[in-house]
Parts: sequence; C-alpha cells; structure tokens
Amino acid sequence: MLTSLATSCSRARWCGVVVAAALAGPMRVAAAPEPAPISEAAQSAYDRGLAERDAGRFPAAAREFAAAYAQISVSQRELRAAVLFDLVDAHRGAYTAGGERRGNEHPAAHLCAADRALADFIETEQERKRGRKSPDMVKATGLREEVRKDFMTAKAREADLDCAALELPRVLEKEEPPPAPPADGPSKPRDPNKLLIAGGVTAGVGLALVGLMVGGMVRGQRTEADGAALVQAMPGLAPDDPQLAELERRGRGDNAMAVVGGVFGSLALGAGIALLVVGARARQASGRPATPEPAAVAVWPLASPSGGGAALRWRF
Repeated sequence: MLTSLATSCSRARWCGVVVAAALAGPMRVAAAPEPAPISEAAQSAYDRGLAERDAGRFPAAAREFAAAYAQISVSQRELRAAVLFDLVDAHRGAYTAGGERRGNEHPAAHLCAADRALADFIETEQERKRGRKSPDMVKATGLREEVRKDFMTAKAREADLDCAALELPRVLEKEEPPPAPPADGPSKPRDPNKLLIAGGVTAGVGLALVGLMVGGMVRGQRTEADGAALVQAMPGLAPDDPQLAELERRGRGDNAMAVVGGVFGSLALGAGIALLVVGARARQASGRPATPEPAAVAVWPLASPSGGGAALRWRF
C-alpha cells in the first residue's frame, strides 16, 4: 500500500502527508454481527428433544426438535441447519424403531416428515445462494437422497404407502408415578401404653404359671414324703391299698401341674418381657423425658407350706 502511494505521488511532501495519514489512521475492520440468540421456548424444546433422544424415545424427540426448528428464524441459518439434522436423525430413528399401523398412522410417516423438512431447507438455501451450494445444503441433499431411498424400500414391502395420506403415529405420554405420601418422620407405635399394658398382663400370666409349676413341685415333694412316711409306719400295706393309691393319684396331678406351669409359664413370661421392652422403647422414642422412674413392674415369689407362687405389681 505504501509503495503504490509513493509511485503515484508527484511531490515528496504530498506523499509524506499521505503516508503520515495512512499510519495515523489504521483501517478498522467491521466486526461481523453476532447471531441473535434463539428464544427460550425453542431452547427448552431442543433440550427436551435431546433428553428424549438419549432415552431412546425417538418419536417424542422428533416432536420436540420440530417445535424448536419452527421457532428459529430463517436468518439463523447455521442454527436451523443443526436442529434440522437432529430432527431428521430423530425421524429416521423413529422409523427404524418400527411400530404397529393404526389406520393412517404408520412409522413410514416419519420418513415423509424428514423429506419435507429437508426439501423446504434446500429450497430456501437455493433461493439465498442463487446457484451456489453451501456445506449445509450439500449435507441436506445427501440426507434427503438417503431418506427417499429408505421410503422406497418401505414402499416395496407395502405398495399402498403414500406420504400424502400417512400420519405420524401418536406419541404416548410418559405416565408420572404417583407422588409419595409425605413422610412425617420415623414410624412410631400408635400407643406405647398399650404395648406396656399387654406386656405386663402377659408377663403376669407367665409368672402365675411359673408359680403353678413351683406349687406343683412343692406338692409333689410333700406327696412323696407322705408316701414314704406311710410305708415306714405301716410296712405291711399292700401295693393296692387305697391310701397308697390316693397318694399316687395326688403325685400324678402334682407332676402334671408342674409340667404345664413350666412350659406355658416360660412362653408367656418371654412374650410379656418382649412386649414390655418394645413398649418401653416406643415410649422413650415418643419424646418423653428419660428421667429415672420407679420400676413399673415388681415381682416377688411367694411360698407357704401348702404351695408356692409369685406376686406381681404393675404400675402405669
């Protein structure tokens, strides 16, 4: 630039002015305007389309991509082309996934929709470029040839396919799971006092049966001692003597009383203690102060010359 200016000047002084002006005022290149951002609705639709495509739900992805594509201005050519190619890819994926034919609804309608979108894009690009082909236009032309080839393959299997009559299959909406009930916290027994009362009663029955066992054992020992004393006092008694038979009968009754009391008493006592433990924990978890309190259950044994047992004191 400076050389051409020097050869065309007739005077050195004028050339110096021109050179100084050229150096003082550098050329400013106008910055290319940034493309306007797409609308929030179009961006949301496009994001939903990506999510549906990644999940393998191509019909729903095609619907969302079509909604985004329709909201992008023609002046945003690169963005429209990118969304268009995603739209075509979703339509082809929906066709490949297949499906049942219901009336005019057919998976091949996705190929028809992709062909129409590509044809409109190519026509718009031809009007803008006027004979020149942009890279996006070349790619769209190749995609359209592939889509039309797929449709002709489908038509060879079903001769009645016609894009003018076919409709896109309906997209089944995803069923949302029912909302979980609000959690008010860890589950608690409705009334810990009921557990404590039931445990106390059951434990009391068990202790009574244990007392029955003790009484049967004591009575059995007394009966055995009475029999031994009778035999020692009267050595000549016959084995079938009524006195000995009565003592034998009493001994069998005492033995049965001890067995029944021991078996069922231990079961009832164990169940009652378990209920008392659960009830006490539930009562503590209900928020009541854990200050030391007098024992709620007091048990003590009873014994007498005629038998034995146990006493229970229950406080609630």
